Amino acid sequence: MAQALDPATVIGSLGLVAEPEPVTPALPSIRSGSDTAVGAQDDPGTLPRPEELREEISLRYTEADTLKAWARSAELVKTYNDEIVERWQEEMDTLLVYAGLFSAVLTAFNVQSYQLLQPAPTDSSLAVLQQISEQLTSFSVNPTFINSTRSALSPDEVNPPFRPPDSAVWINALWFSSLVCSLASASVALMVKQWLHELSVGVSGTSRESARIRQYRVNSLRRWHVGGIVIVIPILLQIALVLFLAGLVVLLWTLHGTVAAIVSGLVGMLFVFLVVTTLLPAIKVNCCYRSPQAVGIFMAMQGIRMTVKSALTGFAQAAWNFSKHWRRHEGLLKQVGNLSWRIYVAICVETKDLPTWHGREQLEVARATDRLDRDLASMAYTTTFDAGYLDDMRMLLADMSWRQAVACYEETFAARARLWGEQLSRVRDRFPRHTYDVMHILLATPHKERDCAWQGAVEGVLSRLSPFPDELFETHGLHLLCTLAMGNNHAADTAFHKVLMHMRNQKAMRRGPTSRGMRAVMLMAEWRARNPGGSDSATTLRYYLQSIEVSIHCALRQHLLGLSTDEQLSVRARAQTALASLRDFLRTSLWREPSLYICLGLSNIVPLLVELVHADRELVTEDLVEVLDSVCSALQEGELTVADGDRLRRLHAYVEWTSEVLDALKAVMSGGPVNSNRRVVFKFDRPNLEPDTRRSRRFSAQSVTRSLSRLRRSSFSIPGV
Repeated sequence: MAQALDPATVIGSLGLVAEPEPVTPALPSIRSGSDTAVGAQDDPGTLPRPEELREEISLRYTEADTLKAWARSAELVKTYNDEIVERWQEEMDTLLVYAGLFSAVLTAFNVQSYQLLQPAPTDSSLAVLQQISEQLTSFSVNPTFINSTRSALSPDEVNPPFRPPDSAVWINALWFSSLVCSLASASVALMVKQWLHELSVGVSGTSRESARIRQYRVNSLRRWHVGGIVIVIPILLQIALVLFLAGLVVLLWTLHGTVAAIVSGLVGMLFVFLVVTTLLPAIKVNCCYRSPQAVGIFMAMQGIRMTVKSALTGFAQAAWNFSKHWRRHEGLLKQVGNLSWRIYVAICVETKDLPTWHGREQLEVARATDRLDRDLASMAYTTTFDAGYLDDMRMLLADMSWRQAVACYEETFAARARLWGEQLSRVRDRFPRHTYDVMHILLATPHKERDCAWQGAVEGVLSRLSPFPDELFETHGLHLLCTLAMGNNHAADTAFHKVLMHMRNQKAMRRGPTSRGMRAVMLMAEWRARNPGGSDSATTLRYYLQSIEVSIHCALRQHLLGLSTDEQLSVRARAQTALASLRDFLRTSLWREPSLYICLGLSNIVPLLVELVHADRELVTEDLVEVLDSVCSALQEGELTVADGDRLRRLHAYVEWTSEVLDALKAVMSGGPVNSNRRVVFKFDRPNLEPDTRRSRRFSAQSVTRSLSRLRRSSFSIPGV
């Protein structure tokens, strides 16, 4: 007798280990903190029961919060219900008025047109009289009798069967169909008004019971497609209009060709307009010609697309199921299999769902969020010109990207320029604040995003700056311009030039920038001295000398701004470094090639050094004066090769001017008085430099600056300066 085998013994003999019975692990509770139910404290390793979850939900919100939420829901549904009822009521009133007027006009035409479908009551009398006339003309008179050769008419000839013309049939068919459509739309509109009236009867307030009744009726509106019936009414009126105009054209072609051609052209233009404005919203999402007809055409197009898509999907699915095993083979069968796979993926996998009528609008809004926000911000001002809104716009600009912020700024400025003119628009309503805000946004743009469009935007904003710097420019604009000028591009050069012109301004010198602006100007000048930029050697030299000039301007104004001792020491140190850099540069031969620009630069720097000696004697060293003297001597002795003609005369004018001012500088440096017999002679007239007109100015720290300003305002100019 066979002995029963123990399964564990057999498994052990085979070297296998029997798997233990599965044990359900103890899962931790998903609750924590104050949300833990009461029963969870007994056994935290078990999941909560449904009763515990219900208790947790009941403890999460108070009864007052729940009632407030229900009241809020009832209020929102009531608002929606009231708005839709009011909108439909107004629409029905308008349609009833139009249908009544149109039906009255159409009835007047139908009263005359239906008579074309029946014989005239005088047709039989005319037939008898015509027969009598023919018999009288056919009499033959003989001596013995009078005979007529015309026989009497038969009853069918006296009352022949009536057949209306085809044109009469078409006219009446079109016009009576139009009348039926018009009256049908009026009748349906009247019924809809009754439905809407009953919808609001017995429902008022936002109590829980009223909210339930209102929601029940709103559900009925959707279930019985009242909205679709409302859409059909204007469509019926449009159809009635089309039928009436078609019958009118048919009638006119039976009367007169010229009149019919003119009216047909006008009716054709109207039909084209109706067709285009009906089709465009179904094709273009942003088209505002939305109407019930357009919705119907869109739904029809969607149905056609869904049908085609279903057919293509079925074909692609069948083709793939039939040929998917061919991909395992080689040659033509594998190519066919791969082709069927690509078709299947393109149709069934990558094809996106078709959006609905309102869904496609939401998609477009999501794609154009930034542009719509910009249009919203700019239109709020350009349609009202509310000066108080400009402060709010500054916050909105900070919330936009730099492209949208610049576009919003440009739209706002263009609207202001159309109203007040460009000059007044820059300063009215403290608009420069917006200019500086946009500059701030542009400067906050990462360097990798600063493309050509960014530079163009910066230059456009710079052109909008007020030509009259004010306190706002000193506190905000100057710092931003200096930050922008620390770069080697056209926008940076433009900003640097504006800072330079501001520092040369005598009114700005008396007022002076703030300490923050002064630090920014000094840092910018120091950076530009190390990185002057420029596309050629002449431009590089000009930018370098101008940066030295800006540093000297800062050194001259340090005592006028109320700077602290540390700040004044910092300005002096940076100015001293700049002047030492100028001295070392002039000791080289790099300045010799663009001689005209070195003369122009020194003519701006040397008069400032005269003033700087009076303000701070230690900054101007003897070495610097000696180097300047050697450069001017080299220019005077003709060691440089220059062009002929007007360029040579300009060079001589600047050399003579710089030499005279340099003599004054050396006199001041030596501590002696300036020779009153020495005079600076400006040889110029308009438009070229000529020796016939002369002006003289005695030397002093103030007269040098005034003379230099007059020289800059003279008629001759230097290219690129």
